[in-house]
Amino acid sequence: MRRASGLLLALSVTFVSTSVTYGQGFVLPGVGPVNRSMGGAGTAAPLDATGALNWNPASISGLSQSRADIGVDVIYNRNRVNSGVFIGTPGEVSGTTDSNVGVWALPAIGVVYQPDDSRWTYGLGISTIGGFLTNYAASASNPLFMPPPVGFGHMYSRLGIVQFSPTVSYEITDGLSFGFAPTINMADLQTTPFPFQAPNPPGVYPSATGNRNIWGLGAQAGLYYESDGGINLGASIKSPQWFERAEFNSTDGMGFGREVSTQLEYPMILSLGAAYDGIDNVLIAVDVRYIDFDSTELFGEPAQFQPATGAVRGLGWESVWMFIIGGQVELTDRLSFRMGYSHNQNPIPDRLAMFSVQAPGTFEDVISAGFSYQLTSAIVGHVTYVHAFDSTIDGPMLAPPGGILPPGTPVPGTRTAVSQEIDALVFGASILF
Repeated sequence: MRRASGLLLALSVTFVSTSVTYGQGFVLPGVGPVNRSMGGAGTAAPLDATGALNWNPASISGLSQSRADIGVDVIYNRNRVNSGVFIGTPGEVSGTTDSNVGVWALPAIGVVYQPDDSRWTYGLGISTIGGFLTNYAASASNPLFMPPPVGFGHMYSRLGIVQFSPTVSYEITDGLSFGFAPTINMADLQTTPFPFQAPNPPGVYPSATGNRNIWGLGAQAGLYYESDGGINLGASIKSPQWFERAEFNSTDGMGFGREVSTQLEYPMILSLGAAYDGIDNVLIAVDVRYIDFDSTELFGEPAQFQPATGAVRGLGWESVWMFIIGGQVELTDRLSFRMGYSHNQNPIPDRLAMFSVQAPGTFEDVISAGFSYQLTSAIVGHVTYVHAFDSTIDGPMLAPPGGILPPGTPVPGTRTAVSQEIDALVFGASILF
């Protein structure tokens, strides 16, 4: 009865709490307070439901019991853009603009149920897996944000992706499990100006804020091996997440209706992990991930202006590797401490910084630390701090369509620098049943 009541409570919280919110980067390095405190290492280290469901569906077989994990990231994301023209000359015009987005929250929810005397384990994850949010005011001194046709004026963007992952895992032999999950995604995408279709005369890009949420599908699968010697191994693949076309009600230069659209895709992610828990009360985990931006529609397509229309084709992001290490120490029977560090290559080449002003994903090094405390036999509380160090991409301004230079040509004596720094507190609780 207690197990059934716990499962009912967890599912109730799951369905009441879901909403689309906005991430610290297009692909989040971790989900939930426990996984975040490990730096995101979780492919071979199943410590909670949210991390296991997100990074390796097979690893839910390695959890010690049925559980529901509920977490929320409270994120303070600082983006800023510095641009200039005629740099180094008496006529230099330059300025720095901060993105005014304030503080927002990201949910992470996971439920795992392990029936008694069964090789099957079942789970459901609902987590924010990526996104961004920017809000740059128009400026009289920062050339990029000067009113059109000199600059682009006020710039705003938001993307939030929530993923639903109903999951099953089967223990093939003692210690070896295979897991699979179809993935269902809901995304909220809005941006102004919208550069992915032809600008309105006389060269001002339309807005793209009148739309509904868009839906996407994908899948993930994984293997998890738990040895008697304390060494655990894991491998997983998350397919690309294919979305329906995003369509927006916009206006033309005369104020009449115009429909604009784009195609969005979330990248394929390959994860390999190893963990060691052969020392009493100590766990060390390492993950390596490959994020395939190159093959992703919109983000991975070449960053260039279409010669015939002036529309931007893509953002030119490159595939990257991510390296993660995390550790946990059980200080007492009730109190655990964790630390983590992740490093990923920057997917945005410096020369293409101008194309990603509205899609910042520049952070490279992230540290985290967190505590868990068992409040009762069935409830554990968690708190984690995360910091992404300031990271900047710095390139030239690129010639827009209709100018003297061919579209996309680097303009001599110009600069576009996009920076990002993040702090987050992550709170959560686990219900054991």
